[in-house]
Amino acid sequence: MKGMITIMYELDNPKLFEQCARIKEKIETISQIPERQKDYYAKLYHHWKLSPPAQLWEIEEFEKKAGVSLPIEYVYYLTQVGRGGAGPGTGLTDFSIPKNIDPGLNQVSEQLSCELTEEEWNELFEFHGVPEDGTLCLCAMDLTYQAYLILTGPMRGRVVYLDYDGECAPMWPKGSPDFLTWCENFYSELLAGYDIAPTWKFMWQEPGDENTLIRAFQSAEDREYQREVLYSFCKFKKLSKIAKEFLENLSNSEFQDEVTKVLQDFHS
Repeated sequence: MKGMITIMYELDNPKLFEQCARIKEKIETISQIPERQKDYYAKLYHHWKLSPPAQLWEIEEFEKKAGVSLPIEYVYYLTQVGRGGAGPGTGLTDFSIPKNIDPGLNQVSEQLSCELTEEEWNELFEFHGVPEDGTLCLCAMDLTYQAYLILTGPMRGRVVYLDYDGECAPMWPKGSPDFLTWCENFYSELLAGYDIAPTWKFMWQEPGDENTLIRAFQSAEDREYQREVLYSFCKFKKLSKIAKEFLENLSNSEFQDEVTKVLQDFHS
């Protein structure tokens, strides 16, 4: 079978190669930190170990059977980093060619064609499929959520969190426009020592340092998004003078309750 497949991919994007190299380096660094070996999911499942990389012929065979192409960032990860293993939540499920392909893999999910707030989703849908059409399961996250990679439609290449009971609105990782960035954000947050506990906070928090969060708040137009950015400040062990002043300047705004709770978190 392998000899009958013509390899169509040409992996020649220097930026994606560099990003994969950074991710591998970060995983290796994390695996050498004794405290990280005690992380709940790492201890139970992946132990910060990667599975061997996938071969391009495997990916093309999968795509032929499924009738859909994989997002290029995921292809780079599979071939340059690993087919699974270490990752967010329980670790990435090993990529393989299943005997029976889900017929919905090449379909487009109406629910995942754009980001909806929880209120908007409840008004339109109230329930989603598990999995939704056009998604590939990546791993289990905290509580009742699993991470999926969207393969089709306008949001192709994005990661989304779906409740495995189908009763909660999809959650969209912040600051993660593609699979590789989602992975790198996870490892960067860990290496920075931020509280992501063990992955639930990572699921909704804004990634990055204090300045990144301030810029995210200032550029956001959605009020609920801004509230979650403010609560993201709780991941830091302490606040800098700049961050504290930024929050205090919002004390008399519509975000007074959120700011009060965040500042109290650092005083407790």
